[in-house]
Amino acid sequence: MSAFVIRSASGAEDREFIRTLDDRLIDVIVAPAHSRAEVAAFQARFTATAFAASEEAGATFVACNADGRRLGYVNVRPGVDDIADAPCAYIALLAVVEEQERTGVARALVQHAESWAMQKGYERIALDVFASNAGARAFYESAGYGAETLRLVRQI
Repeated sequence: MSAFVIRSASGAEDREFIRTLDDRLIDVIVAPAHSRAEVAAFQARFTATAFAASEEAGATFVACNADGRRLGYVNVRPGVDDIADAPCAYIALLAVVEEQERTGVARALVQHAESWAMQKGYERIALDVFASNAGARAFYESAGYGAETLRLVRQI
């Protein structure tokens, strides 16, 4: 594993880097009730919220190697635990460049998001993952996350 640092995202170059990872996220989404164009439009809209949330109460963090090359990012923001009817932290987005998969970058980004959440006083952290994204599901489960709900969709 190469050495890297995690820092707060800022500026146009970080925004562009984050946007460039949309295709990686889109490629693992199988949404039978939606077209690929709808999935791509959703992802673009959702990614755009990463900085809007950061400017309010959330945060976006970028992992960079020693040369400053961006390796991945995580966006965490306030959410709601519907079961406890209480605030929780919410990992909205997480992506790493393909060659950084299974190197510890994603795990470090999640741990950074969890630390941010604890500093903010949250007792829980939640996230959503597409059912078709088996790799991400296995990664999150290995990090201690467990499924509580399953949303089913049908086009009518």
